[in-house]
Amino acid sequence: MNKIIQVNNLCKTYKDVTAVNDISFNINKGEIAGILGPNGSGKTTTLKSILGLIEFDSGSVEINGLPIQKNAKTILQNVGAVLEGARNIYWHLSPMENLVYFAGIRGYSKNDISDRAKYLLESLELTEVADKEIRQFSAGMKQKCALACAFIHNPSILLLDEPTLGLDVEITRTMIKWLKTTAEKEQKTILITSHNMDFIEEVCSRILIIRKGKIISHETVESLKAKFARKHFLIDLIDPPHQKLIEKITAFGNTTVSENTLKIELNTLDYLLPLLQTLDTADIKMLNFRSVENDLEDIFLEVIREEA
Repeated sequence: MNKIIQVNNLCKTYKDVTAVNDISFNINKGEIAGILGPNGSGKTTTLKSILGLIEFDSGSVEINGLPIQKNAKTILQNVGAVLEGARNIYWHLSPMENLVYFAGIRGYSKNDISDRAKYLLESLELTEVADKEIRQFSAGMKQKCALACAFIHNPSILLLDEPTLGLDVEITRTMIKWLKTTAEKEQKTILITSHNMDFIEEVCSRILIIRKGKIISHETVESLKAKFARKHFLIDLIDPPHQKLIEKITAFGNTTVSENTLKIELNTLDYLLPLLQTLDTADIKMLNFRSVENDLEDIFLEVIREEA
């Protein structure tokens, strides 16, 4: 594997708070990797350390084999980044004007990036609004503009901090399609932090889970699912379940209640028939009974609980 980003024993402390605690990982060429973690876990600090935006206490970050601390100017010519809140664009300019501006500060003329700008506007579905002021746009449209600007100089590396923040489903789908195509066809290396589990699961091949500045899991999506995926059952009732029923069902496995829905993970599938019999004899009206595999959010919460 061609290692594009290499982070080794990275540490960063703010006064008496350890934001990043001796973490190490690599990201390969053409790979989309994700960083998950609770608020304050060190995700953004890690990303900013890779970009050279903050001075870390110890450890090293190398991009294409070059240390970021000594080669930031050279390295960042080949890196694009979008930080939370789409702060890297000018809202009183249009998407096209922003693209021209950000290309210009990297030494490219409007003619140099004409084809690239057209491609980005089309692929991110911004062509029809290319000449309108960004301040008029929704949060999702602004985020797409920020992504285009981060990529106008055609970098081989893209770092995204909470890229789906404020995005609706349609715009999120556009971004997913664009990121996967970009990584696969152009062999771009992409590192993403996000709280959007569905988004991370859809685009990333590998996931790092960080808690209190430490990596507590570093696996492919497939291996995470193979290790933690379990089948649970959802039972929808017309009325909220009474306490006596909850107590009976809890004997069969871990049970949670959300309004009129019971969620149970059986200790063993041998309990399935007794569970059904208990429901049949209970004084309840059942709307639905279905089995569901744990999704990435369930797995993430389980990893966090296990580490805690």
